[in-house]
Amino acid sequence: MIRGEISASGSPIIKTKIIGSRAEIVTDGILDTGFTGHLCLPITTAVSLGLELTAIEKVELADGTILEDEPVFSGRMEWNGGIIDVDIVLTKSADTLLGTALLRGMYVTLNYSTNEVVIKKSNYE
Repeated sequence: MIRGEISASGSPIIKTKIIGSRAEIVTDGILDTGFTGHLCLPITTAVSLGLELTAIEKVELADGTILEDEPVFSGRMEWNGGIIDVDIVLTKSADTLLGTALLRGMYVTLNYSTNEVVIKKSNYE
């Protein structure tokens, strides 16, 4: 089970460990249901990790803008008690985003009355 909190601004936040070939970091990730990938990291955070470039893909931003040649990197992260391989997109934003690819097979509860986030394996798998 993964636990997080709702921030003062209303964003669901999960403390996340991200692992590259040279370093690892622990950072607050925003659960972003509009992002269908695994992980989006600020460029400034990603540089020190030693991530491996694995693909160049077309990406659509939330405002509908299409970016033709976005680099995608591979890395690892701690998720639901284990270490998983993830695709990582870099951004100029200061925020780390956790996308819906991480939520497949999971049950997500956002409780705004208690400011709690709970993510756990679905019983329907």
